[in-house]
Amino acid sequence: MADTRYRYRSETLPIRIESGKLLTPADIGSQIHNMYFTAEGTLRTVWGPAPYVPNYGAGYPAYNEMHGIYHTTMWGGTRDVLLIQTGDEVWIFEGWTTGGGGITPWRVLIGPGASNPDQPAQIDSDRRPRFPAQFETTPAGVVIIPRGEGSRPYFYDGQAVLPLGYDHSPEPPEGWSKDAGYDHTAGTLATALDPTAAGPGIALDQIPRGRLGMISTDGVQVDDTTDTGRILEGTYRCSVQWIDRWGNLSPLSSPSGELRVTASHTAHDITAAGLLQFARVECQLPEVMWTGIPEGPTGTIGRVLCRTKDLKNSGTTKMFELPPNAGGGTQAFSTLPDNVTVSFPDNIPDSWLIREPDEPEAVVPFLLYKVAFGRGWAANFTDDPSRLQYTMPGRWGTFLKENRIYPDPSGGEITGMFTAPEGLLVFTESSTFLIVISYGGEGFQTNTLSRTAGCVAPSSLAALPDGRIIWLGQEGFYAYTPAEGGGSIGVISEPIERELRSINRARRLQATAAFDVKEAKYRCWVPHDASIQNNRCWEYDGEGWTRRTDTLAADVCTTKDHRNYMLAAGRATEAGPIARDGVWVLDHEVRSFAPASRPSRVVTSWLRGLRAAAQRGSPVTVYLWFREMSSGTLNVEVQRDWRSDVTQTASVFLHPQDDFPAFLGPTDAAAADYGGVDPDGDPLTWERRRPYWTRADIHVPSAEAFRLRITHTGDWEFIGMSFDEVPHPDSFRSAPK
Repeated sequence: MADTRYRYRSETLPIRIESGKLLTPADIGSQIHNMYFTAEGTLRTVWGPAPYVPNYGAGYPAYNEMHGIYHTTMWGGTRDVLLIQTGDEVWIFEGWTTGGGGITPWRVLIGPGASNPDQPAQIDSDRRPRFPAQFETTPAGVVIIPRGEGSRPYFYDGQAVLPLGYDHSPEPPEGWSKDAGYDHTAGTLATALDPTAAGPGIALDQIPRGRLGMISTDGVQVDDTTDTGRILEGTYRCSVQWIDRWGNLSPLSSPSGELRVTASHTAHDITAAGLLQFARVECQLPEVMWTGIPEGPTGTIGRVLCRTKDLKNSGTTKMFELPPNAGGGTQAFSTLPDNVTVSFPDNIPDSWLIREPDEPEAVVPFLLYKVAFGRGWAANFTDDPSRLQYTMPGRWGTFLKENRIYPDPSGGEITGMFTAPEGLLVFTESSTFLIVISYGGEGFQTNTLSRTAGCVAPSSLAALPDGRIIWLGQEGFYAYTPAEGGGSIGVISEPIERELRSINRARRLQATAAFDVKEAKYRCWVPHDASIQNNRCWEYDGEGWTRRTDTLAADVCTTKDHRNYMLAAGRATEAGPIARDGVWVLDHEVRSFAPASRPSRVVTSWLRGLRAAAQRGSPVTVYLWFREMSSGTLNVEVQRDWRSDVTQTASVFLHPQDDFPAFLGPTDAAAADYGGVDPDGDPLTWERRRPYWTRADIHVPSAEAFRLRITHTGDWEFIGMSFDEVPHPDSFRSAPK
């Protein structure tokens, strides 16, 4: 037996994060796969997932390939909204049901007409590399951008779903005046004077009804009587603008044809009774009628009529909004507060035209949308991927022509946006910009944060509790640390840099991430190697990285309520094995769904590698600390001297052999149905699982470095490890035969 006085025992190594570097501290592993960090400071195997809609006896919902998932609350937290895109349809969750009688917990919100959706639409669904479906919550509802080329953005307020804004302008109206057969003037209202009476006669009130036109009072002789004024010839034009239930405005229609008002003089005549009858000139002013006013698309609740002032005499060609009636003023939301009326009698004088209309652009399909500064910000337009455009305040689908920004002077495609404390972060693949309010307080300006660090996947952006924002870039994962005037950007994935080289670069734009509140981890699913799906998840807890492969997540989100579930839309494997598409609750299990067995692994760093230059050593014993979980064994494999081949394998038990635990068996599991007692009536007690240690004898003679790979297919919990070695000083470098 070797003399223990010459043995060296390492400190206990609580391995919790991994690094791909060759020389690292011994308490950092080379790989931590399908393990998560518990509240008690241990590593336990990932469990779950559980289907969000379990099989209650009628099977699972018939999901297609998943493309997006999002959760939010509305109406002061009283309306819970869960949205997914599956295939060419966007679904909304209606609540759990038994599924019997054809009832489904999902309703088709957007999709082809054959699926009986709330909003018929054609959405592309293919396997080409694309961003996942995008969603953004506004104070009025959710903006939905389905995954697919050229898909219209939509807006859902908890009751109705419609296209966001307007993608075309109305047709112009037609005008009718007296010249065109519309005669609606004062006409015969007059003042009667009796020349035979001693007094001035009896005055009859004159009530002018028309108000259009301009009056000249330069004095003109007509039949030896001085005219008190005349109406000048004038022309007018009119445009139409739709407004929807959320206040979004359509582009203005093109102007109507010119509507002509003819010139006229004061009317005067001698009646048969010898009375001189004349009318004040303002009584001859006409009104006009605008007809053929186009109805708007579904969701339109009003139309704004805009008219010029007298084009011949006012000196301006601008359009002005028409108030709805004589008392409407500038506070009315539209000229016609309906979507039915097709004509409007225009009796509004030019002096009442004050407000110029806003002139939005037609909404062109775009791929990205965020809320910042009380506005919506859209980017990556199909006709201009480098354009960033913001909406009017509170009008989430109204984009004015002048509100355009091009952050990247070189015209790079915008690939991501995220709201930061200082403003709006905007990314291209190779650059990062910060949009802030301009120094003058009006408009916005662009600050360049980095010309080398960009974002390749918009759905990979997420925020940590400390304020840092993390995303996937060309060289790995980056973090933005906020600071007044613009924060700093740095790479945080150096430890796993080598592993990240295996990301499928053609598919990395589909990476997706969210922050898990329960575990306080950033999780990002990426496509590794030649996979066309996101088949690996990288987790970051603010200090280091781990990995997991329990689901193929096309998109993920965290519920915005007390549950703080992390939900994944994608594929999981049931015992059988059976691959199923659907919505999954990560890190949860239900009795009706048994996940397929999957391997989990803890691989140490190259132990004693930092002492390899001093002398060799012979590791002889490994001490492993676990927590009793189940019966069975796990494997301990040994690698030596920086080689990947396994030189030795040992097995250790998953429970102590000298104090056998009382595992919960099938009979005990059924006791929960008897109110906490087993079928015999004896109390069923639950004991906290105990930690224990075990040892594995290994033989790695005269090694420079060695590494352990601890693997198991099943549930286990790792606390830490240490090892004994015997020093073997020598001068040769090759391993003994």
